[in-house]
Amino acid sequence: MTGKKSRIRSQAGYLLLSVMLLITLMLIVMAVEAPRIAQQIQRGKEEELVHRGMEYAKAVKKYRRKMGAFPTSIEQLENTNHIRFLRKRYKDPITGKDNWKLIHFGEAEIPLPKGANPGLPGSGNPGLQGSTFTNNGGGKGASSGLGGGNPGGLGSQPPPKGGGGSLGSLKTDNIGGQKFGGGGIVGVASVSKKSGIKEFHDSSEYDEWLFVYDPRLEQASGQHPSATAGIIVAAPRAGGGGSSDGESKSSPGQKK
Repeated sequence: MTGKKSRIRSQAGYLLLSVMLLITLMLIVMAVEAPRIAQQIQRGKEEELVHRGMEYAKAVKKYRRKMGAFPTSIEQLENTNHIRFLRKRYKDPITGKDNWKLIHFGEAEIPLPKGANPGLPGSGNPGLQGSTFTNNGGGKGASSGLGGGNPGGLGSQPPPKGGGGSLGSLKTDNIGGQKFGGGGIVGVASVSKKSGIKEFHDSSEYDEWLFVYDPRLEQASGQHPSATAGIIVAAPRAGGGGSSDGESKSSPGQKK
């Protein structure tokens, strides 16, 4: 009887030891995988940020085509004369809120890479009228396609390190006759100042990824532009420019 109890206690001890070993192994695996999972989640949010930002830029494009002018608020994109240009008010996946920084005329510029030949007014490069070009954002694999229906250039290759060089930038001070300081908005950006994994124009800060529409890029794409022609990830205007903080009339009551 005593020997039987001893065997039971021994088996229980082995079982407890096995459970403790299993738990230890699980904790080790979780410690190794947690950073990778967190990075995957962040990458997913960044992809969604680009997608939703582009949806706002597309809505600006539709509004301008229909109304002949740029909108002055997100509400106008949601409903103008019973026309909906924006399918719904998307939340910023980084902040979890629907307050976006509104990008007005003159607050964005599109850096032009070495070899670009846009032939667009304001680019500082005469080029050839009607040509198409690609604006690589550099950094960690993110670039910006101009005029060719590749918004943000997701999946395209960045230029080699040290092999870039800028020919200037395409300003947004005067688009369609509307000048810097006007009330029209050309796109949106996140209000988050956090840094991400992806980069556009050598910036990983989310609030510096400006999702905008520029009709000149659409014109440069040729006679049969794609649905995304003119949609681009731009950069903040060099030297600042009084960018909206996202708490204007179009995004009331929300904080970062």
